[in-house]
Amino acid sequence: MGDRHKNIGWRRGERTRAAVFSAAVLAAVLSPLLQYRRPIPDRVDGFPLSWYPMFSAKRNRQMSVTYAVGVTVDGGRLSLPSGALGTGGVNQVRRQLYRVAVREARPDAYADDLAARIVSSPDWGNVIRVEVVRTLFDLDHCLTSRRVDGESTVLASAEVRP
Repeated sequence: MGDRHKNIGWRRGERTRAAVFSAAVLAAVLSPLLQYRRPIPDRVDGFPLSWYPMFSAKRNRQMSVTYAVGVTVDGGRLSLPSGALGTGGVNQVRRQLYRVAVREARPDAYADDLAARIVSSPDWGNVIRVEVVRTLFDLDHCLTSRRVDGESTVLASAEVRP
């Protein structure tokens, strides 16, 4: 039993290698902090070592969201699910809506296409009109109250005709 624990100490050069390895790992982990020394436009985020700009970047207080709603016979407003808005996942449909309605400035075309899709679906038989809406809201108020209250603008609307 005594022979097994006889050679417990460091071998020649092991301490140096361990110290160099530890210093290299520490330098790699702390290297993203160097980004804070650069001007904001020159900062670069890189995987796997990140300075997390998604959390540290200055954000506008005002934010806007573009979405589509269905207006029912009795005047009610329904949030249309992503399946009614197009094919693909939620983010894909949301990006498509934003691209066509806002960036390409064709909200009428999007509303017309949406109305044609809604009319062919039996799930939305009570929807008589679709609207493409953009709401501007205060981000701080939204996060603290957990409600999106803001100024809404109807960008386009289209009648759902059977």
